Amino acid sequence: MSTILIFLMFLFLTRFFRLKILFLFDKPEAMKKMDGFPGQISFVLPEKILERVRRNRLISDLYITDIGYYPRAQFHFRARTVGCPQNILIYNIEGSGEIWVENTRHLLPPDHFFIIPADKPHRYFSTGGDPWSIYWIHFTGEKAGLFCRYSQQPAYIERNKFSRIAERIQLFEEIFLILERGYSIETLEYVNLCLGRLLATFSHLSQFSNMTSQSPPDAVSRSINYMLENLRHKLHLEDLAREAGLSASHFSRLFTRQTGHSPIDYFNQLKIQHACRLLDNTSLTVKEVAGELGFEDQFYFSRTFHKVMNLSPLKYRSKLKG
Repeated sequence: MSTILIFLMFLFLTRFFRLKILFLFDKPEAMKKMDGFPGQISFVLPEKILERVRRNRLISDLYITDIGYYPRAQFHFRARTVGCPQNILIYNIEGSGEIWVENTRHLLPPDHFFIIPADKPHRYFSTGGDPWSIYWIHFTGEKAGLFCRYSQQPAYIERNKFSRIAERIQLFEEIFLILERGYSIETLEYVNLCLGRLLATFSHLSQFSNMTSQSPPDAVSRSINYMLENLRHKLHLEDLAREAGLSASHFSRLFTRQTGHSPIDYFNQLKIQHACRLLDNTSLTVKEVAGELGFEDQFYFSRTFHKVMNLSPLKYRSKLKG
């Protein structure tokens, strides 16, 4: 074989494998698509409309700037070298893709979501042979960054009879349908009030699924049930920990982490919550209400009530409500 022919074959193979590598690791420009997928839905709110949102105190702390759905988005690709002013939630329901935030790679399989924080350089793309179908939202406002702490890694949403995936998708579709009707003040308020609910279905997965779950309650849930069954009694930390099957120190840490309150403070809140109902709906005296809730000392009951409600039982009873 002549030297020239070998050289030409070498050039051909070099170019061929270079193209293959480009395709696998950094899609050629001709293959990249930012949008334009069959069946796609997207809304990008005009800046003039967003100005109205930012002036509306009801919704200015958390609002949508862009939202959409890309089904089977083959060759979908986005790259922002200086990041995006908004946080971006990507919820993948089928197929797969990758998200790079700064220099960290995250795979996004089906039934996973990820929130890209605002102003972080990033790129993301659909897998060539298994393109993803994604619901996505750009959202911002004073409270928006708080949701990023729930998704530092791709988070899995298990498909089971309690996961309520259809209800989450229905919330997306409701927002799409409302936005199709234009950008009236009422529309902007409604969709952005819905946004908080929609984001909560991602940030608080267990609470969202627990609405229909019949699975056995965890230790904290069991102890709250136990508290509710024993509002008329005195309970100590050791009693609650024993019911939960944990040591007192472990139980106290777990309960406080999940609820934001110590177990005894939480129990007292439940007692005072029930006391409010008795004061509202019965003619029992303050002393009798205290006795109903296991307080032998009426004055200690009043101090506990004031600590929780910031007013005395008598002032609470005389306050107009509803």
